[in-house]
Amino acid sequence: MEYHERFKNIRHLKGLTHKDLAEGICGMTTIYRFERGDTAITAEVLYQLCQRLGISMQTLFVDEDSEYALIDFYLEKLREYVYFRHTDMLKMTLKDAEETIYDNPNFDLKYNNFDRLFKTYSAIVLRNEEKYDQAEKILVELMKEKKNKSDLELEIINTLGDLYITQDKYEEALELYTRYKTRILSHEDSHYFDHYMLIQLYYGYANSLYSNFKDVQALDICFKLLIRIQEHNTMYYLGKTHYLMCLIYLALNDADNAEEHLKKTKSAFHLEDISEKMTEHIEAAEKEIQSLRKNKSSL
Repeated sequence: MEYHERFKNIRHLKGLTHKDLAEGICGMTTIYRFERGDTAITAEVLYQLCQRLGISMQTLFVDEDSEYALIDFYLEKLREYVYFRHTDMLKMTLKDAEETIYDNPNFDLKYNNFDRLFKTYSAIVLRNEEKYDQAEKILVELMKEKKNKSDLELEIINTLGDLYITQDKYEEALELYTRYKTRILSHEDSHYFDHYMLIQLYYGYANSLYSNFKDVQALDICFKLLIRIQEHNTMYYLGKTHYLMCLIYLALNDADNAEEHLKKTKSAFHLEDISEKMTEHIEAAEKEIQSLRKNKSSL
């Protein structure tokens, strides 16, 4: 039995109509088409529907290969929520994964490195809650493990580096990125989410270089980063990278290039629909550009 069929059976057993179940979560048509197997459904919506049914998502995956299928399902969704910044869904899905997999002695927690990734994502939740010491302790312990494969190791580096930057610990971040520079810059991405992990790694590395006054080196990483971003079309990091390059050129007293990258920043953030959130930063950069031009003209 497919999981969408099992979902339909549970709904019938609970005595809920499509309208009862969908209210405040999604459209009735979405559930109708999902139960027929005509369309997929996002993990966020499925999680909320399962909560309303009074079941965990695990209940839907009880076929012969359910253990590994369920682990893969959770890892895919957790990665999605990490790299697309869905903090609330990350926390809720991680809690659901803990109850259904991590605390279940019948599951093989080492499959696809679920145990280490669970700890990594737990550290991200702690970081989001500003429990920085707890998050750092988890990640440092993970870094000491010798069994980490390259992509997993990079994911832990990414998370730890981001944690340092969040706390303005730029020296620690730069030391971490520099130690693994070769591995970061030469890593070949193998699956969809690696693209975003590597973009975050490059950005974190460039940001830590800039914050430690290594402007030329930071600019070099930014150019490499732009190539990756253009290949995978992520407006959020395109805007952040152009903004960082604007700041770097300001530090290098190059107003023309700073202004050019600020224009590109505005365009990317407009497409990402976060222009209002960045208004203060953009206005500050514009003032710095004007000030730099004024100082040069007075010489």
